[in-house]
Amino acid sequence: MSWFDAFAAGASNVFSWPGILIPVAGTLLAMITSFLPGIGNTSMVVLVMVFTMGWSPESVLLMFGALTGGATFMGSITAILFNIPGNVSSTPTLLDGYPMAQQGRPRMAIACAATASAVGSLFGVLVLLAALPIVRPLLLEFGPLERLLIGIWGLVTIISVPTSSKLKAAVMTALGLLAASFGQDPASGLPRWNFGVTDMSQGFNVVAMMLGMFTFSELIEWMRTFRLNKSTADDSKGGDSIREGVMAVFRNLGLTIRSSSIGTLVGMIPGVGGTVAGFVAYGHAVQSTPDNSEFGKGDIRGVIAPEAAVDAKDGGSLLPAVAFGLPGSEAGVALIAVFTMHGIVPGMAMLTTQLPLTFTLILALLFSNLLTSVVGVALIPWLAKLRKLPIERIALPCLVISLVTVVQINGLLFDLYTAVGFGVAGYYWRTHGWPRAPFVIAFVLGSLIETNLSLSLQLVDIGRLHPLQRPGCIALVLLIAGSLWWMARHRGAVKERAPQQDADVSIGLVSTIVIGVLLAFALADRATYSAYATSVAAVCLAFAAAATARAVLARQPRSQAFSPGMLAAGLAPPPEHRLPLLLIVGLPVLVWFTGLVEGVGLAVFAWTLARAGRSGVRAWLVAAVSGAVYMLATWWFVNEVANLMLPRGALWQLFASD
Repeated sequence: MSWFDAFAAGASNVFSWPGILIPVAGTLLAMITSFLPGIGNTSMVVLVMVFTMGWSPESVLLMFGALTGGATFMGSITAILFNIPGNVSSTPTLLDGYPMAQQGRPRMAIACAATASAVGSLFGVLVLLAALPIVRPLLLEFGPLERLLIGIWGLVTIISVPTSSKLKAAVMTALGLLAASFGQDPASGLPRWNFGVTDMSQGFNVVAMMLGMFTFSELIEWMRTFRLNKSTADDSKGGDSIREGVMAVFRNLGLTIRSSSIGTLVGMIPGVGGTVAGFVAYGHAVQSTPDNSEFGKGDIRGVIAPEAAVDAKDGGSLLPAVAFGLPGSEAGVALIAVFTMHGIVPGMAMLTTQLPLTFTLILALLFSNLLTSVVGVALIPWLAKLRKLPIERIALPCLVISLVTVVQINGLLFDLYTAVGFGVAGYYWRTHGWPRAPFVIAFVLGSLIETNLSLSLQLVDIGRLHPLQRPGCIALVLLIAGSLWWMARHRGAVKERAPQQDADVSIGLVSTIVIGVLLAFALADRATYSAYATSVAAVCLAFAAAATARAVLARQPRSQAFSPGMLAAGLAPPPEHRLPLLLIVGLPVLVWFTGLVEGVGLAVFAWTLARAGRSGVRAWLVAAVSGAVYMLATWWFVNEVANLMLPRGALWQLFASD
């Protein structure tokens, strides 16, 4: 079958009646689940797999191509409006999208994101179609060394992200690399900083970290107010135009195309993912802008770059999935599982005899991406009004949904504890001006860098890897060097903000102590901890100590000694944050003691009663009913939908042992 005939067959599968209803339904389903913070598309894809067991291969690819394409853009809506990413890959968008919404430009930000997504998706699919004939030699050029250099290139972008304190950014970058090192050594498989906890053998789950860092920490703000901040809830300004948002993409067409190219390239590399593509493109946008001082404060180019890259990566990620059965992104993992379930074998057959199936998948993806952008633009007037929602009505449901979702991903309560821990840390970092973006970028890239560094060194040792003989390696080294040279010549001047005195000292001191303990563990057991892990911990300790010393020297009056009481005062949250922070911190304790279902019910009961602000039979009755409703809903999802086998709480185990 010729390529033209195969393309026509794939187009017929997508656009025929009633076949087109499948990608339409998949797109709308993905849009809804990605818009709801905490649920995400991954959970929905897993559930849909069960219902497609008896479907034909064409119908299956129509559905999952649409689920992949429909998820990306809608996850950015909550990032722009509420500073909570609907999915992990939309995290870079909130860096400038949310400040734009705060400034009264939500329509412009959403329109810009929708347009950049459409252009990026179209670019990625066109590159995919052009690259299919030459896919094998192209992908075989990317081995461990090239993946390592891609990770280093992404890490270089941290340098270019504007921040009020370069020293704080250095601390957060090192902390991100250190957190990514938890679990086990990728070379030896030996446990590392898991403290005997079996569930920590694979380290911290990236989805749990993201949910905690952005969703949980943001919910603390949501739950202490009845409406969004005035700057966010005010009517949109006169300059908030849908047309201006659309045209901004084409006014910055060079940036859009370059970011789409980055997304497509990163998507082609197995195992890298959309989050990396978004952050690398964001860093490139900062690097390529002479005056980059507005990035992170509402620069529309900070929305264009990650949106174009993340959607372009969908097309690129199909290359390794179709040709080799290797996931090129987070969504690619589910796609490979779908291939396996339905007997679809990736490889040469997908590029020859089964080429119509390949085009069906590609065109379903493109159709879904474009439909999502069109629907998103059409809904902008109504989406922008969501900023006026009474937040207290959705904060608690978002929290419970996030809790259940993060447990459902791997069936581990440890992921819930991880999310809460990073949520509390993210709250303090955000409140006191410690940048979270460097931590997130370094965390996402950390395992990629360490794993491929270990593999590259082993291959060099046995003479199987010669860097100077690999064109891809040389090109990436030149790209990294060029990025560093360009940044050195175009450094944006960002005013350093004065340390927040006791808070900075407290956070720096706690960080220094924790990192020092981790480094002591590594030095005491050199046989288990690699030189990479030990070096990261040592560098992290040096940066944290320097940041602490700087904050101490900046305190006024300097003659006053820093006491343990001042340490506690520096970490004390404002009164309006104490109740939601206590709820977030107390959740793991309740879940450990009573179990997930009972813990959710008790937490909702306590929160509802405390928010009532009064005692009496009615308040207790409303709290009890609310807790029971949430508990039943959680039980139904855990047992009937997700079929999770979770451990009982310590309380029930105690009774069982008796």
